[in-house]
Amino acid sequence: MGVYTQTELRGWYQYYGKNARNGCAPMPVYPNDTFGIRYFLEAVRQVKANTLLESRHQRLKDLGHTFVHKLFPEPGLSVDTDEPEIVKTILATNFEDWIIPEARVRGMLPVLGYHSIFTTNGPEWQHARAMLRPAFVRDQISDIQCFDRHVSKLIDRIPKDGSPFDLQALFAMLTTDSISDLMFGQSTDVLGTASSEALEFGLCFDRSVFKIAYRVRLGWLSQLLPDRELDADVRYMRKYVARCVQNVKGQAEKDLQNGGRKYVFLHELIKTGEPDEVVRDQSLSIFVAGRDTTTSVLTYLFFELSRNPGMVAKIQREIQDLGEHDPSWEELRGMKYLNWAIKEALRLNPPVATNAREAVRDTILPTGGGLDGKSPTLVPKGTVVRYQPWSMQRREDIYGSDANEFRPERWEDLKVTVQYLPFNAGPRICIGQQFALTQMALVTFRLLQAFKTIERKDERPPIRKLGVNTSMLYGCWVSMHRAPE
Repeated sequence: MGVYTQTELRGWYQYYGKNARNGCAPMPVYPNDTFGIRYFLEAVRQVKANTLLESRHQRLKDLGHTFVHKLFPEPGLSVDTDEPEIVKTILATNFEDWIIPEARVRGMLPVLGYHSIFTTNGPEWQHARAMLRPAFVRDQISDIQCFDRHVSKLIDRIPKDGSPFDLQALFAMLTTDSISDLMFGQSTDVLGTASSEALEFGLCFDRSVFKIAYRVRLGWLSQLLPDRELDADVRYMRKYVARCVQNVKGQAEKDLQNGGRKYVFLHELIKTGEPDEVVRDQSLSIFVAGRDTTTSVLTYLFFELSRNPGMVAKIQREIQDLGEHDPSWEELRGMKYLNWAIKEALRLNPPVATNAREAVRDTILPTGGGLDGKSPTLVPKGTVVRYQPWSMQRREDIYGSDANEFRPERWEDLKVTVQYLPFNAGPRICIGQQFALTQMALVTFRLLQAFKTIERKDERPPIRKLGVNTSMLYGCWVSMHRAPE
């Protein structure tokens, strides 16, 4: 204990000394918490109470948008911020000074593997991104027929008598089916007649993704807590994906020769010549990103629409103006109010509400230091900066006094850059963002085309549950009434 105390006190001493020697100002400090234990215990309580995001937002408002603290049980210092200039610096301007933190890599490795785009840094990450980028070219992500088949099944699952149902659960099924269809060339079909293997894969996936977030928060302590259920779930998922890889290898050429499906994401990965293990890790990574991101945003969007019939009517007028034909990618992109509503849902409910980078060397942030938080400040090597899109996208000095309100009209003349961060920024910006936006737009179009009204059926507050992505704790209970034929 004495050695630990000396090490942590030395870290604080070096932090203040380096700032003084470099003409920088230290950041405000989280009060009365030299070793980070208070911060850690408060975070544990807030996670259990599902108030972590709101508490962090208030804390940043109180302490000036940036502050430094010790993050128990990890070594070194940590910075919390929702300051756009700092975010721009770590994600873009000084990108080479920052990596994915070791704690996050450690937490994700058991599920996503050593080759994932989400667990690699440096040359390994560059290789992973180069491998995945060709699979997201516009011709493929703008082919909406794959999505449309599954949206039709979703519509068929909605009660015809207007009885209440959980739309979040159906959105999770929809995105599972559509991403598996695009990824593996065969849908899990959980909206239809899924096989027992596909259902088990979905259960294993849900449990594993939840535990990723848990392990990341625990830091190195997670290594002391063996999890046999997680180990078994990961083995099952990897076997399932391995079978998909072998099936695609055997089927892709036959499909092309017979005029069948012309595009399967997994086939594009196989064509790179990478080993099956690499293909498997990347496939699971894209499945994680592609499923839960879209589910999260669509759920929040329709929660808000269920409370705002006037907004529903505006989108439906755009749909009617388009006519009876199926919408193209370009036409979906051109529907102003529909896309404003999606952007507003992404603002108030960014799928990744909090993110982080770790400094690989001593580096200077352009602001955040001093009593007013406006002076340059030095962060030592090993410092983790946790930036908060959920909080930044609610700042009243950026989005106005109604920043906490869902108002799509704000996007008519609002100009923001790094202040709006639903898909990250810089070299690590999400390569699948157009894929996600296309899927969200098509689902919204089809549902509001098929149903005249959507009504909220749960008066409980919209409490967010924080995992790898955010979700609605109580789901999204609504009733929907079909439009006349």
